[in-house]
Amino acid sequence: MKKIYFIVGTIIIGLYILNEVRKKRFSIKESFYWILGVLLMLVLAIFPQCIDFLAIYLGVAYPPSLLFVICILFLVLMNFRNSKRITKQQEEIVELEQNLAILKDKVNKNVKK
Repeated sequence: MKKIYFIVGTIIIGLYILNEVRKKRFSIKESFYWILGVLLMLVLAIFPQCIDFLAIYLGVAYPPSLLFVICILFLVLMNFRNSKRITKQQEEIVELEQNLAILKDKVNKNVKK
């Protein structure tokens, strides 16, 4: 019975992500990783023994800890990707500010003539 709650919850999360993409509040490129995460959650909700098998294969003594490690690694990866994107956008903002200052200076010089 608990399995059904996890499956329904996972489907609701997936539909929410797809709805955000449809309303153009979330990019398709970004949603790709979240959809992969939802699919993984769905597989684990339907077949919870997969995490046990994977834990045994990797030599992890307590299978739920492997699930937490996978989730943490996923979130760290997403955070790193977002940090890279923010850094790139900050550099682009500085460049745009400099170009705007140059254009304003040119306009001021043309107005004075």
